[in-house]
Amino acid sequence: MSFQAGLSLIALPNPKYHIYIEYSEPDKSGVRFNLSNAEVIGAFQEPFANGDPFWFIGRLLNPIKVAKVVIFWSYQTADKLRLPNNESIVTTKDKKYLIENILKGKVKGTYVCTENFVTITQKTNSAVQQAQPVALIPNGTPRRILVVSGTDEVMKQTLTLALKKLGLAAILMSEQPSHGKKIIDRFTDYKDIDFAVVLLSPDIYVYPKGEEATKRQRNPRQDVTLMFGFLLGKLGKERVLAFYRESPNFAVPIDFEGIKFTAIDDRNSWKLTLIRELTGCGYTVDAERLLR
Repeated sequence: MSFQAGLSLIALPNPKYHIYIEYSEPDKSGVRFNLSNAEVIGAFQEPFANGDPFWFIGRLLNPIKVAKVVIFWSYQTADKLRLPNNESIVTTKDKKYLIENILKGKVKGTYVCTENFVTITQKTNSAVQQAQPVALIPNGTPRRILVVSGTDEVMKQTLTLALKKLGLAAILMSEQPSHGKKIIDRFTDYKDIDFAVVLLSPDIYVYPKGEEATKRQRNPRQDVTLMFGFLLGKLGKERVLAFYRESPNFAVPIDFEGIKFTAIDDRNSWKLTLIRELTGCGYTVDAERLLR
């Protein structure tokens, strides 16, 4: 057998891909190691490019809040790769130091390939913005909608994604830093917001004093109810829309006169309500993208 023929029999191992994400909430930043090309595309590239929430090291991330992405690959598994100080890239606690060395080419056997998967400017999901019309405020950013929610993560992500498809930016009150401020004081940070969505979910059990626990009902959390009332007073009832999840024994306060309560169902009627109320308040939205 000739030397060249022998070379044709040598097969290189499949590359291992590694993703670093810097998130607006530092505790959710980190690195996923040893992914296949298909896993990078399915678990990160596709949802990120579409502006959809995606799972990363056990946490559901919002693409809007991703500050930085670095993707690199190696033939060796991550546990065999070393930093200049001989520390393993897997066990090192200083992930920023790790990425600095990756970007500088100081980790032998690693190759940066971020642009193969992410073709957008860091901190700005322009791929999403180009794919859909957005309602802009004068400084060129999407108009913001305040979202107040309880513990129902599915309902929160459903509404967040719906607003994104409409070309609006959802500001989740529960994820914003309070800096020790009370709700009334915090609202000064949202002077540009003139529409809010409140998500009522059956989070706590209550029953009247003297009654048996078997007669208990489920109510929204008190902080959500208080914020709901504050927003009604601040924005007016025509600019606050409440959604709720239908559930047994859930005491939804839907008998308030003039306040809009809409059940989230599988028939998409809640989407029509959302579109109608937003357009009625002067928002330009991509209704077709949400409904298709």
